[in-house]
This record gives sequence, C-alpha cells and structure tokens, in this order.
Amino acid sequence: MSQSGRAEGMARLRRVIAEIEAEAGPAIERPVQRLPLARAFDSALGGGLADDALHEIAPARPADGAAAMGFALALAARFLSQRPSAGLVVGEGFASCETGALYGPGLIAHGLPLSRLVFVEAPDADAAFWAMEEALKSGGPAAVIGEIWNLRGYSLAASRRLLLAARKGRTPALLVLASAYGQAERMSSAAETRFEIAALPSARIPAAAGRDLPGPVACGARLVKARLHDAARIVRLEWRSEELAFNEDLAFDDPPISLSLVAASGDGPRPASQPR
Repeated sequence: MSQSGRAEGMARLRRVIAEIEAEAGPAIERPVQRLPLARAFDSALGGGLADDALHEIAPARPADGAAAMGFALALAARFLSQRPSAGLVVGEGFASCETGALYGPGLIAHGLPLSRLVFVEAPDADAAFWAMEEALKSGGPAAVIGEIWNLRGYSLAASRRLLLAARKGRTPALLVLASAYGQAERMSSAAETRFEIAALPSARIPAAAGRDLPGPVACGARLVKARLHDAARIVRLEWRSEELAFNEDLAFDDPPISLSLVAASGDGPRPASQPR
C-alpha cells in the first residue's frame, strides 16, 4: 500500500472512531474500581481488572477453548460476587457447535448460580456483538461474557464500540475469542487487557479408597496486553470456586516455558454434544 493509501486509511479509521465516540456520548466520570485477580498480574493491571473495560481471553491452541471459557466464567463469578445483578452470557451459535455447550451443573460447581445468569444465543457474530454492546451500555448486568468464533468483523472499531459501551454502563466485558488460538500477540484491538489461556492438569486429591480425585480447575495464564506487563510470564492458576478466588503457583514459570508446551494435547474441536 502506498503512503497516500495508508494515510487515507488512517483518516477513515479516525473518522469511524470519532463517530462511535460521538454516538456513545460522554462517559460519567468516576474512579475506576479494580477487582484483584492474582498477585502475579495485579501490579501490571494497576491493582486488578477494571470493572468498566473490555477484557479479551484467547485460547493458546484449539484444544484450549474450554479452558479459555472457564477462565472467563471464573472472572465473571468474581465480578458477580461484588454486585447484586445477574450476569449476561452471549454466545455466537456456531461457537457452541465448535466447542460444546455450557453445562448447568458445571456452572454451579464453577461458582455461578444459574439464577444469576441470563443466556443469549446469537445467530451470528454481528448479532452477538450488538447484544453485548446494548447490554453493556444499559449498565444492568454485573458482567457481560461473550464467546465469538467468527472474528472477521472484529476490528479496532468494533472493539472500540465495546470498550465505550463498557465505560458508559460501568460494566465489565469479558470477550472469549474462541478461534483466535495462537494469535493473541498479533491482534490489534481497543481492549484494556488480553489473556492467553492453556489447559493444565489439575492437582490430585487423595481419596479414602480407590483412585485419587481431580482437584480444582487449573490453567496456564499469560497476560499479553496491559499497560504494564511481562508477556513472557506464564502463571499456573487454580480456580477455587468455593472461595471465588484464584490460587497461583508463582514458581510455575521458573524456568520460563512456552504455552505451546503446557497446552493440552489434541488440535481437534470438541463435539457439539459434549458439555463443558
């Protein structure tokens, strides 16, 4: 592309963003409330996750889609514990076909009572983004969780719309980029944070008889985008649903390892009929 073409493209993008900001209207000024996540990340996050921002979650590999969604739902449970309203879960229909549908008893065990969740299945990504934006602007939900597979329409302008809607409604947006495995560092968006998530084996709990029992859900988390961060660091997190908090293994990434080594094996999608 020529220099004049690039300049014209940047000017067009600036016009689009200006129109989005004008449509959103002035945001109500207030101190940002931050929800602590884990000691390894909180300093880079300015104390925790902002409750009026867009936060992206991407799987490290195709087999890590369920882990990425589980991480997003754990964050949602943390936000719901701070607010009386319900959470909104917006899913693109094709995403559930590729990665499997959410499982009610599993959500309860994860720390999310079904009475505090509203589910929306959108026919396509554009409808899912619209539903998220409208819900965020309303300020009604305690958190808005989205799972999107088709990311062709997810641009800098689209992410800017979600960010401004989150700020206007003072509501956190947790967006799972279901098909963005391996792309976390190459994406450009207006999100405040981006995490790359890999599935990890859970610790074992000794049983009184027979085989040991599986322990808390575990994942490898890497903070890819934040104002201050160490993109090379991977932290093992265990989700304690009864406490609605993460336990972290600060020694897990010493020596440094890559997400490709800790990701679960297998590149194929989960069957649609298999719950998560």
